[in-house]
Amino acid sequence: MAVLMMFTILGGILGAFTFRQLLNQQSYLLETQRNQLSQNLDSAISLTVDNSLIAAQQIALLISEESSVTTDISQYQRMLDNRWPDIQLYWELGSMRLMSPSGEVLAHAGKAIDSEDLQWFETSPVSVEPHWRIVCHHECVIQVLVPNLINGDPFLLFLELELTDILSIFRVNETFELAVLGPKLDSPVGRNYWARELYSLSNKRTSLPLLEQAAEYFSWEHIANKGGVYEVNNEYSAIWIFPLAQLPNSPSILVINNINNWQLLLNEFQESMLGTLLISLLLSGFLVILVAWSPVVSLSRHASMLPLLAEHDFEILKQQSPKRASFFIDEVDQINSATHQLADRLQHLELEVDEYTAELERLAMLDTLTGLPNKAMLMHELNKTIACVGRIHDQVALMYLDLDEFKRINDTLGHTQGDELLKIVATRLNNSVRAMDTVFRQGGDEFLILLRGIRSDQDVRKVIHKIFSALQQPVALGNHKLIVTTSIGVAYCKSMNVRADELIKYADLAMYQAKDAGRSNYRVFTEDMLLKANNKLMIEQDIGAAIEERQLSLFLQPIVGLPDAKLKGFEALIRWFHPERGLIMPGDFIPNIENSEAIIQVGNYVLEEGGAMLSRLRKQGWNDLYLAVNLSAKHYMDPGLIPLVQHILAKYELPPQSLLLEVTEESVIEQVDLAMSSMKSLKQLGVRIAIDDFGTGYSSLSYLKQLPFDVLKIDRCFTSEVLNESVDSHIVSTVIDLAHNLGRTVVAEGIEVQEQADCLAEMGCELAQGYLYSKPLDEDKVFQILNMIEASRVWPAEQIPQLGKLGS
Repeated sequence: MAVLMMFTILGGILGAFTFRQLLNQQSYLLETQRNQLSQNLDSAISLTVDNSLIAAQQIALLISEESSVTTDISQYQRMLDNRWPDIQLYWELGSMRLMSPSGEVLAHAGKAIDSEDLQWFETSPVSVEPHWRIVCHHECVIQVLVPNLINGDPFLLFLELELTDILSIFRVNETFELAVLGPKLDSPVGRNYWARELYSLSNKRTSLPLLEQAAEYFSWEHIANKGGVYEVNNEYSAIWIFPLAQLPNSPSILVINNINNWQLLLNEFQESMLGTLLISLLLSGFLVILVAWSPVVSLSRHASMLPLLAEHDFEILKQQSPKRASFFIDEVDQINSATHQLADRLQHLELEVDEYTAELERLAMLDTLTGLPNKAMLMHELNKTIACVGRIHDQVALMYLDLDEFKRINDTLGHTQGDELLKIVATRLNNSVRAMDTVFRQGGDEFLILLRGIRSDQDVRKVIHKIFSALQQPVALGNHKLIVTTSIGVAYCKSMNVRADELIKYADLAMYQAKDAGRSNYRVFTEDMLLKANNKLMIEQDIGAAIEERQLSLFLQPIVGLPDAKLKGFEALIRWFHPERGLIMPGDFIPNIENSEAIIQVGNYVLEEGGAMLSRLRKQGWNDLYLAVNLSAKHYMDPGLIPLVQHILAKYELPPQSLLLEVTEESVIEQVDLAMSSMKSLKQLGVRIAIDDFGTGYSSLSYLKQLPFDVLKIDRCFTSEVLNESVDSHIVSTVIDLAHNLGRTVVAEGIEVQEQADCLAEMGCELAQGYLYSKPLDEDKVFQILNMIEASRVWPAEQIPQLGKLGS
């Protein structure tokens, strides 16, 4: 195919080149003919003018002889009248005039003088050289104006001749057809072409159709500039235009040259060239097939056998294409030899691949570090075991283990020691389970144990007890001895309808519940865990829309002074009015977002709404009130908190001391350095800080002394027992004294009866809040009460006992 294509391209190039040369030759010949015709036209006009000059000289001699005896001008006219038939016949003149140098006509013969001729006489310059022009009226003629002397006086002879001589000299070849066309008219009348009147046509029968076709196909400017070649009735002709004078709009000769023979020659050449090319291709193809048939058949046979390599049918391939000894080795023999070598090599590689595949399959199911089955093996075994529930096993259990504080071990001792610890734990876990159970390594410090043949919960608890006992034995890592604990989640499978990934998820949820309960604990999966997980997912997904759609609202709980119960401020508490689930209390959604970025968005929202609410309180005349806002630990440590507080204070024109930011004791103690830095920045702004839920954490007195807070809030778990002579009452009294010694203000939370308020007032507590005064209220209800106590500013706990219902 490549050879045939090469021959085709080569033949096409040569044929196109030859055909192009013929076209160039045709163009050259046509251009030569055109130039020859142009020269013939110039020669014919020059010869006609010269003949007119000779005729004028002879006529002047004749006039001189006739008028030698007299100078009467009237004699010129009588002479022309007598001699005109002879003059006209001899010199083939159409008309003749004798004029003075000033243009006065002294005598004339032939056609009458018109105004255009007189105008030409007057505009022609006086010269010794003859002047000529070609004009077309009823026919086209050449007019010559010749200066001459008659009896020693200057005269002008005007001669008018037909174009017969010019056309006869011009038409050197009878194959040319001529048409004489006049100048272009603004309003042509009668038969005309290109708005030019036709005065003469060499052969009306043959030339008229050609002329009409040319006028239809080509414009006058196109023919004048480039000429044209066109086809009429299967005959080809070339047309040219030759102006009869060097004027913008002069009469012209249109030449139609029949080039049909030349075009037929070109067509015949094309046909012969294509025939020759086709025959050459057929012969070349036959020769190529003849030479290549045997190798092609052999290669085709090898191509049909190559799929046997992919199908690993090596023996069949060798039987169908046996090795043969040949004196002359060609390419096909080399391919046959290479095929056998490839088959041998592939057969050997197949055996090696089978061996390696078996080894890789074994390794793919094992953890490279501990040698335990990995997650892939877990899914395989778990699916197989679940399918047997109800037939072989009554139920199975999956245990999910996560080592406690393993990251800290990795960070302090290094990953090498961490890997050694994982190996030791894997061995101890293997020794703690029954023969029918399997330990898997999920990854990192996570392990899963599949317990088969479970008859009761006691079987699972025995295995868990063995695991806890085994891990309580100290582990020696270099110079360190460690006791490793683990959190375990257990999920039971009692039906074969449970999917493997679902069972793993259930055990994972139970494990996180165990971690929340403390180190070395275990929990069994319940549906309530799944509901809580789904609820957390819903909260995380919907909290963004809640902020954007302003579903979150702030409720206010009053903070009063002791013992007079005068209003000092409010604590802002958030409520979520979900469009589908109704009212959601903060305890039901804040813990679910506490470790995500959403808690910062909620905190920003509360600060913004609290600033606006505090501004509205101040506009109503309550300038001495403050607003307490709870902050999460994550939000409190966020670097964007300080700029936000600055923005809110400036936006609502609030004094800094009117904003009290509450943070829990536990979150402060967990990151003391960051807490101190954040507190100092807030204190520089003038904002006050409160330690919330004091007494529930593990605060160090030294830390408490260093922290720059303003208010200490005692948790309700202590104030609820303050009336009893118990340890809690002494703790409350001690905390109040401690805060006063540090120069801090104390707020008691959870005050529900007046006796509690009185007792705390005696202990020196300055402020209190709780249901004794009011549950959290919305803004409208708060303003209603403020209007009632505007004069006394005493929050009316005893006078309005129904206030407890207002916040429900």
